Amino acid sequence: MFVRAKLFASLSALILGVVLLAPATRALGPTQDQNGADGQAKKDNITITGCLQKGAADGEFSIAGPDGTSYQLVPSKVALKDHVGHKVTITGKPAKAEAGSSPAGRLEVLNLKMVSTTCS
Repeated sequence: MFVRAKLFASLSALILGVVLLAPATRALGPTQDQNGADGQAKKDNITITGCLQKGAADGEFSIAGPDGTSYQLVPSKVALKDHVGHKVTITGKPAKAEAGSSPAGRLEVLNLKMVSTTCS
């Protein structure tokens, strides 16, 4: 009789645990998806090291990497004008296309790290 009571108590505890944890497991699903989306956004970021150049118009800047790939830098909160002529490492994401233009070769700057005060 004592063994049956012990078995019943163990099974009850197990079932109760499963019932209580099931909603918590479902609640974690969307959070995990959001982290996955953030991870994908980070994966889409581009990091390029090169010489920061001033563009043709005010507020326009560009950078070319060692492989010759050139990017027009889209204005952001990062102060680019202070680093013209410096070797920098820029991390950015592909910029959204403006009306009538292509997003190819355009980079929205997320971060800038100065490597050297000269481009050589």
